[in-house]
Amino acid sequence: MRNDYLSFKYRPFKFYLIVFLVSFAAIAISVYCSYNQSLSFYKYLFIFAAVLTPAAVAMFMIFGSGNDLMKNDFINRLANLKLINWKSLLFVLLLAPLTVLLATAISLLFAQPARQLELSPGFSMAGWGAAFVLIAAILAPTFEELGWRGYGVDSLAKKGRSLLVTTLIFAAIWDVWHWPLFLVQGYYHSEIWQQGIAYGLNFIVSIFPIAFLHNWIYWRNGRSIPIVILFHAMNNIAMSLLQTEQFTKCIITVIWLLAAAVVLIKDRALWLNKAD
Repeated sequence: MRNDYLSFKYRPFKFYLIVFLVSFAAIAISVYCSYNQSLSFYKYLFIFAAVLTPAAVAMFMIFGSGNDLMKNDFINRLANLKLINWKSLLFVLLLAPLTVLLATAISLLFAQPARQLELSPGFSMAGWGAAFVLIAAILAPTFEELGWRGYGVDSLAKKGRSLLVTTLIFAAIWDVWHWPLFLVQGYYHSEIWQQGIAYGLNFIVSIFPIAFLHNWIYWRNGRSIPIVILFHAMNNIAMSLLQTEQFTKCIITVIWLLAAAVVLIKDRALWLNKAD
């Protein structure tokens, strides 16, 4: 992996400050709308604005930098599919679906309902309903990863800082970025919390292994952005395709933690190597 990007003049504080201010402002309006029946629909528009923010700020930071090398690096990582190690595709395409199926099978041993293997209401809708859910499951990761992997993660990777530490910092930031969504009435995150504090905490914990798996795919594929978008989208689709119970999602988190541990141990040279 080439480390030319380490010479770019990133501004991580400015990037994350703008992302958080704009995202949190949009979610605050979404929260307000969610508690007003006549405005309830508009909560989704402001959540969309929050999800779009990382990508918009990344574009502003990259193409407003005046650094042609940074611009070309971003375009290359976005458009050059030759960066992708095609052996990674099986991992990217299969990990999330197989994890959900394995966790569901385990959950049945704890008397969880077999209807978990049925399509969720969103995906079982006819016509445009299912298409809308699918498009949303793809668009959100696209906008997020254009921001996080387009600028955010790289901006944290400094000379002398290991990729392990870089990922821990990013995982914590990414986790906190999700927290205000728990306040939006009727939204997925709020419904998780209402089902039990343990399930809300499970979502918070799950961000960390996901961040590690995403970054491992990212660095092992020449910092390719499309491969991480695909991985993120597969996670979203697998987690929303079936009627998976929150109890089962706790099992999924355990499996992801084990997968992240395997990646850390087997590829420890990558994680512990200090960028230079």
